[in-house]
Amino acid sequence: MIRPARLSDCTQLVPLYADLGYPMEAAEIREILRNLLAQPDYAFLVMEEENQLLGFIVHTKLYFVERRGSYHRILALVVAKEHRHKGVATALVNAVKESAQRDGSKALALNSGINEQRRGAHAFYEQYGFEKGTFGFAYSLD
Repeated sequence: MIRPARLSDCTQLVPLYADLGYPMEAAEIREILRNLLAQPDYAFLVMEEENQLLGFIVHTKLYFVERRGSYHRILALVVAKEHRHKGVATALVNAVKESAQRDGSKALALNSGINEQRRGAHAFYEQYGFEKGTFGFAYSLD
């Protein structure tokens, strides 16, 4: 079952954040989740089976600068290692796609790291139908 994340999920989100490459404590995740849940155009969805979180996806609705309309940007997607290649990621992306279609958005977009650990994710995105089309940069203010 795919549902919105709840603050009570934070303990189960700890290993998923670690699988994503961002190890942190439940208290840190709670603060992040609280901030995201307060934003009306953000959604943090989890897939749950038998009271166990199998994965999550976070997305937000944004507006194009270069044309009319909106799109949904996937900010995070992770599936627990033991549940990969079982349709969990596809179901989570489908949920975002359906949300975007309901509100009339024109596209889905995401960025993904270029390190070795992301190769499986890149293969999934290409298999799903995402096309390589951007080159990203980041600038840290810390």
